[in-house]
Amino acid sequence: MSSKKPLYTVAVPSTDFITEAYWDGKGASPAIRFGYDKNGVEYRSGIEFRRVLAMRKRAERCCTAWHIEGAYDTLVEVENSPWVQEMRADTNAQWRDKSEMHHYLIYLDSVGCFEAIAESWAALLEEAVAR
Repeated sequence: MSSKKPLYTVAVPSTDFITEAYWDGKGASPAIRFGYDKNGVEYRSGIEFRRVLAMRKRAERCCTAWHIEGAYDTLVEVENSPWVQEMRADTNAQWRDKSEMHHYLIYLDSVGCFEAIAESWAALLEEAVAR
């Protein structure tokens, strides 16, 4: 049975985002990006993933309680993930054990659930947006 280990909580509640969260798959380090207002200043931030092997997103209306509980505004690692097991089994034998595979999941209000299988993650630094 899989369990969720909390890793990181976003800087402000996703209910306060002024830019809806989205998956930015461009470049070498794909990320979930979003914007928010804090003390009258607009910021951009997000969560970056390294060596992404797979990604999926569920619309809010398709999320179950499992996708939300413990993952609301919180990046979690799904331990003993059946999705990681599936990916390992499907990977060519010569590459199967070459990289770490972690199943990351976060639920963000009004958007839904983002999931990625990646080697690692990092919170992006807040970047003030010039108006």
